[in-house]
Amino acid sequence: SLSELNNTPKRSIIFIALTGEEKGLLGSTYYTDNPLVPLYKTVADINIDGVVMFRDFESVVGIGSEFSTLESYLDQTALDLNLVVENVPPEFNQSEAFNQSDQVSFAIAGIPSMLVLEGLKNKNKSREEVLNAFVDYILNRYHSPADDLNQEIDFIAAAQHTEVLFNLILNVANSEDTPEWKSGSPYINARLRSIAEKK
Repeated sequence: SLSELNNTPKRSIIFIALTGEEKGLLGSTYYTDNPLVPLYKTVADINIDGVVMFRDFESVVGIGSEFSTLESYLDQTALDLNLVVENVPPEFNQSEAFNQSDQVSFAIAGIPSMLVLEGLKNKNKSREEVLNAFVDYILNRYHSPADDLNQEIDFIAAAQHTEVLFNLILNVANSEDTPEWKSGSPYINARLRSIAEKK
């Protein structure tokens, strides 16, 4: 765990449990309107929205990674863990995927943001099996009353996902560089404004 590390990360790490995402990103919007740390001093948001479905995944997807240099942090983390970074599968709308969870509230506030999910490459399941499970979840449970505590959780898969997130967060926290929006990102002006206003 982060608290058991021999060396303290160079940057502070804040864990925030948000609520009301399904009702319009209420918790994340409230936080960015009332931040604990000024937005311009917040270097990144790594959103955790659920756990992966299958153990032994061999790829990850960074939802929103194309907008910022967080992409390079994810690339390095994947390389360190012998994983492949995939693009959002063409079966899903890339911008819609980014706009449907709390990372978009942080992005709108100017903070480089990303959501990390498992990819479709898996050691024991075909691409089609993984894709069909995602599609079934999105069509039949996502943001609905059917997404309840009866959903099976694979704790080995969750541990693998946690390892990815742990390493990614440490890579960002210990980096000499600060994650930045890429040129042309729709969120870059919000970042520049928060820095100029020291907001």
